[in-house]
Amino acid sequence: MISTYSNIHRGFLQACSLHGTMTVKDAAKIMVHLFGQYQPNDPIPDEQRLQELIDQINPKLSRFQQKIVLLESDPKQPNYVVFANLSDSPLDRFQTAYQAGELSFFRVVLHELATTEGHKLEQIEWLNLTAKIEEGRSLTKSRAEELLSEWVGAGYLVLDEDGIGFGPKTQVEFDRYLLNNFPDQVEQCRLCKEVLFYGIKCAKCSVSMHKTCAKKYFKKVKNCPACKKAWTVALD
Repeated sequence: MISTYSNIHRGFLQACSLHGTMTVKDAAKIMVHLFGQYQPNDPIPDEQRLQELIDQINPKLSRFQQKIVLLESDPKQPNYVVFANLSDSPLDRFQTAYQAGELSFFRVVLHELATTEGHKLEQIEWLNLTAKIEEGRSLTKSRAEELLSEWVGAGYLVLDEDGIGFGPKTQVEFDRYLLNNFPDQVEQCRLCKEVLFYGIKCAKCSVSMHKTCAKKYFKKVKNCPACKKAWTVALD
């Protein structure tokens, strides 16, 4: 792998900043293209090299309170690469972009997703959430539908056959907000202690982990780190 900061790093950072959120598959395509352009004689890198590239870029971003995160998401969703701005509260940025009723609606959505088992809402429930907006503020159901599309497109939410869930952008930028405000509903990975939204759960106790953390752990240990019983849940 490249040992010094190069045009490959600069190009990948520019792509992450431009897109904000990308699937790992799309991010890997960009990485391969950059290697082909700047180091055509090197072996073609695979997706596993993404984390190494990101780890080489992030020290340059820390002084700007930014970072690139390779995020393990809902098992039914692809993994993502997220460009995160940590310089202020994400809700502060929402205040400059949305009206009071829309911001209140986003808070309601965060609350409902955080407190619902599995952190998923059926799409039909979305429109009913407008009734829970703070008193004195309002939002039409047609605007709520527009916001769903907008927030899915921006990576704050995901929409699939199971309903609406936390998007990669929310999982990265709102992790501490959600953990601090919903400590009984939002979990931490047993292994890395980072916030866990969608992971894998032991079949014999309540402990949950990121799948990537579990894969590393179970290379050396075969028992659950909590109940110590044999791990039986598939990791693939």
